[in-house]
Amino acid sequence: MNKTVLIIVSLSMMIFVSCKQQEKIVNQKLQNVISENEIESLIFNGNDEIKTIKLKKINFKINVNDETYESGGNIAILKDSIIIISLIPIMGYEVARIFCFKNNILIIDRQNKTYYYTPYEKNIGQYSIKANFNDIESILMGRAFIYRGKTNDEILLKNRIKEDKYIKYFFEIKEYNFVKSKQEIMVREDNLLTERNEITDNGNKLKLYINYGQFKEIDYLIFPHEIEIIVNNATEKINLNIDIGNIIINEEVNANVIIPDKYKEIILN
Repeated sequence: MNKTVLIIVSLSMMIFVSCKQQEKIVNQKLQNVISENEIESLIFNGNDEIKTIKLKKINFKINVNDETYESGGNIAILKDSIIIISLIPIMGYEVARIFCFKNNILIIDRQNKTYYYTPYEKNIGQYSIKANFNDIESILMGRAFIYRGKTNDEILLKNRIKEDKYIKYFFEIKEYNFVKSKQEIMVREDNLLTERNEITDNGNKLKLYINYGQFKEIDYLIFPHEIEIIVNNATEKINLNIDIGNIIINEEVNANVIIPDKYKEIILN
């Protein structure tokens, strides 16, 4: 797989495209919300009205250490089951398809007629990011998520404030007196939409910024059509801009995995 595809595959596995919760339904629920726990459930558990999402005609523009790459593609999500990413460069045919399962990732490389399975730790871990299927789905489905970094620490400190029509969550993971990671999540108070997520992972020398823009309404659902993600670690600076052409909700997703007989499996160490 060429460098362009590898970069897009790796980034696609991390934290990219997001769709927002249903504003009309959220507003109706807010009328009956009386506790902070109920509000947090709406923010972090998301909208159960969404079962599937298709993100169509996506344009990825990625800058990695001052080198720029572009590609098109589509993403389909079957909630709590599978995420399918299709990479389609400008020439118009699929060069790779990625299946994110609960426990691992399958990458089918159509250019080289090969396929291989890889664990999340190996694929996403190259960016010093610890994430699993649920974390990735939370981002893709527009749910706020708590970043724990590359650590199993259970000491998680939380603070919540209201400021300028926003609810802000602050999380810290500490080990003794050392702050291993910090996270700030900014949520609109009127409809509980996550607009910004900023993470500083001191333990892994990682900074991650997620910003959403160009919100549009589709069947009473609010979606961002432009997303910027910035990843800075010890060796790389990555800036990803995503433009989404079309969004379809609750349409059947074909999750069949078909690997042509002539494709060769690559065993990764």
